[in-house]
Amino acid sequence: MHPTLFTLAQAAAAEVPEGIYDIIVPEAERPLWPLFVYLAIALLLIAGLVWLVLFLLRNRDPRAAAGTPASRALRELDSLERRRDELAPNAFALAVSETLKNYLAERHRDPVRYETTEEFLARLSRQGTRLPPAAQQALQEFLTSAEEVKFGHRTDAAASCQPLIHRARQIVGLCETVNSGDGGKRV
Repeated sequence: MHPTLFTLAQAAAAEVPEGIYDIIVPEAERPLWPLFVYLAIALLLIAGLVWLVLFLLRNRDPRAAAGTPASRALRELDSLERRRDELAPNAFALAVSETLKNYLAERHRDPVRYETTEEFLARLSRQGTRLPPAAQQALQEFLTSAEEVKFGHRTDAAASCQPLIHRARQIVGLCETVNSGDGGKRV
């Protein structure tokens, strides 16, 4: 049998003396697509984590961080009292009225926030509200006074603003006193 190049190469590979070896072993090149797949998965995971953190930060309950409805209402009333000179009397009366309505809607789930004064007074005379009876009377007086300041164009409108804020605080205090007397349960 004649030696061929193939048989010589096999024989040479089998008889490699010690200390002599090939530097580069021929191998197939690794494909790059697994690297791109792993990179895409890593980027998706990072993007998902960033989205989750932002989602949780945006959807935190701001009411829980801000305290009770009463404390928020009293803080807002304090802020309005400090800015009283900056606001027109009707804008001030509107802001105080909205603050009190927001408190009552949140604390007692009363729809006074979405009613006009006339609608509230009609509902009060027909069926009452979830508010304590003493607070109903005080709220009726407050809303009537606030409507006079907002829409009555009174000459003494600026002087009528200070009693409004005191009445609003009184109503908040009255509602909280009645609720704390009931063991803290909501009416």
